[in-house]
Amino acid sequence: MSTLRRRLFGAVGSDHRLRPLTVFGLALLFVALAVAVFLVYQNAGIMLEQIRDDFNRQQLILARQAAAQVDADLGDIGVAIESLAHSLAEANADEDGYELRAFFEWGRPKGVLAIVVVSADGRIVTGHHDRGIDVEAMAREVTACPPGPVDRTLLGPLRMDLAAPEAVTVTSDLCHRLGPAGEAAGLLHVRLDVTRLLSRAMAPIRSGRTGYAWAIDGEGVFLYHPDREFIGRSAFEARQERQPYISFNEINHIMKDQMLLGQEGMGVYLSGWHRGVEGQIQKLIAFTPVPSAALAPGQVWSVAVVAPTTEVAEAVQRVYRRQFAAEAALLLGILVLGLLAIAYQRRLSASLVRQMGRQEEYMLSILNSSADAIVFIDNENHVQVWNRGAELLFGYSAEEMVGHTFRRLVPPEIDAEAELRRIQEEAALKGFVRDYVATRITKDGRRVAVDITRTPVHSEKGEVIGSTVIIRDVTAKMEWEQQIYHTEKLASIGNLAAGVAHEINNPLAVMLGFTDLLLERAQPGTTDYQDLQVIAESGKSARKIVENLLGFARVTEGLEDTVDVHLCIRTVCAIVKNTLMTAKVELVNEVPEGLPRVCGDSREYQQVIFNLINNSVAVMKDEGGTLTLSASVEDGWVHLSVSDTGPGIPDRIKARVFDPFFTTKKVGEGTGLGLSLCYGIVNKYGGEMSFTSRSHEDKPDEPSGTTFTVSMPVCEESRSTDLDPEDQEGPQDEGGAR
Repeated sequence: MSTLRRRLFGAVGSDHRLRPLTVFGLALLFVALAVAVFLVYQNAGIMLEQIRDDFNRQQLILARQAAAQVDADLGDIGVAIESLAHSLAEANADEDGYELRAFFEWGRPKGVLAIVVVSADGRIVTGHHDRGIDVEAMAREVTACPPGPVDRTLLGPLRMDLAAPEAVTVTSDLCHRLGPAGEAAGLLHVRLDVTRLLSRAMAPIRSGRTGYAWAIDGEGVFLYHPDREFIGRSAFEARQERQPYISFNEINHIMKDQMLLGQEGMGVYLSGWHRGVEGQIQKLIAFTPVPSAALAPGQVWSVAVVAPTTEVAEAVQRVYRRQFAAEAALLLGILVLGLLAIAYQRRLSASLVRQMGRQEEYMLSILNSSADAIVFIDNENHVQVWNRGAELLFGYSAEEMVGHTFRRLVPPEIDAEAELRRIQEEAALKGFVRDYVATRITKDGRRVAVDITRTPVHSEKGEVIGSTVIIRDVTAKMEWEQQIYHTEKLASIGNLAAGVAHEINNPLAVMLGFTDLLLERAQPGTTDYQDLQVIAESGKSARKIVENLLGFARVTEGLEDTVDVHLCIRTVCAIVKNTLMTAKVELVNEVPEGLPRVCGDSREYQQVIFNLINNSVAVMKDEGGTLTLSASVEDGWVHLSVSDTGPGIPDRIKARVFDPFFTTKKVGEGTGLGLSLCYGIVNKYGGEMSFTSRSHEDKPDEPSGTTFTVSMPVCEESRSTDLDPEDQEGPQDEGGAR
């Protein structure tokens, strides 16, 4: 190396003609170094901005997620209030206040502080509330309800309640009329803790290591903030009072020009503190409005997620400082400087790549912390990002879904390409797709109802580069709504049947009365006497059918503890006897007397047997068949079997028989909830429900048929009675009428 150095410097010193070239080369090298330093500096700045932008986009996703959860909670509360109001409007509904208590306990975690029923003259009829809630004041505060008709469930004006010294809780009221619009009727008045409602969605948010979320209303008042003293105060005044020497113009402009107007966006502003650290701190902010139908027209709630820029810039700044220190050292030597510049540039690139990789992992961890499925797809509907929430919902891993479309998630009876294209076109036309409810299939074959929200993602040039899709499982919610709907429909049918039965009883009573008079006048043994006896027996048979129908339609006020299986079977058989004759189905009742009583409620037990019989009659109505009822006792269980000679259940659908909303009937003939509800009733009392079937489709050469077995545990009281036969009283035979 020394020899090479001497030759180089010797050549330069001996040949004067190379000196200008050497000077020019040195100058060119310094210029190149300066340009290199400038480019590196610019590259670091661009990279920092890109990382900040990506980080802020992840904050925007968190803000949307929190807003969506607040929207869902408000929607759930609104649906529950409307359902409760509809139920309370019925005559003699909820006399024991069970539904009010159930709603209050269900709604407390969501922020419900009180629920009261206010009469038309302003009196408290009934209600439930937390300690410290003045329900009498609620009855007087008519202005707390939203203006206009109150048969719609909307949030009223916000109020600031002093929960503790120097602590304010933001509350609001929801009202719903308990009667037809325009008539004097009572109100269902609910007080909601807005701060607690928002805290459910926003308190768990952590953007980076120290980032957090807060929310304001359309007046700029904090509805939620990690710093409790800010809640209920104007954001414009609270910040200035805490740090009067710092200008908050940037955040004030963001709030006035965008957040208070219900807009979505991102930005950077200067703050005076962050999690106990005082001083000027630059923060990244992403914000979005709460898109809730429960907010009154013109009412705006905006959710913001913030984090200091140091969360993103620390790693890049360290690399940036090392770069300039190295550049200063490289100026010490011309040749060494060039070689070191090349080596350092390579090392810098590798370091930045590693830093970008860590930042990418950091942002992906934020994405995967979401409980909802969050997916990013390109313009060809191919999955590019598949978070942990999507894996939990559908069962597919990211390796199985990335690069593929949603085709495998769409049920086979739906045209997957047409549906995906329709969603994409709607998102492109409206700018978003919200509350799109569809059926999807998980990896293990389960069908789930999901709520899809899709929003196109644009590049800096305004071009659509893909879409973000947020998917939420709403299967349980839909099942609950369907159960409420069918419960109300069955109650209406029961009332109608009871009314018709009473109307039939009147002429039957007259007919039987006059028949008795004629029997007294006729001579026994004559033809007229025998004809009158036939009329009397037919009338009594009709009256028994009416009494059975009344007994089955009657709504009980409380649940029974035990069930007489034999009596329930006789009651149901008496009701369906005429239906079986019309469908040409032969009924074979092999249920023995003296069966021990089982745990449960007789009405619900009859409903289970009634549904199983109806299903069997439905599959045999075209060609007729035989329906067999049998029962046995084994090891403390009573097993009741309902067997038919219908076409049977194919193997391909056996796994889905008890799934909600699954049915093989035509549209309008069934809801797919019958077996699911029966399964739930049996499980509620510790029983089991199973079936065996041999279908004509799978085995055309063998007899087909299906047997459903309902197994219920014998109640302890019945067991002790069986052990002491001297104290046991025989069952009273009431026939089929009760």
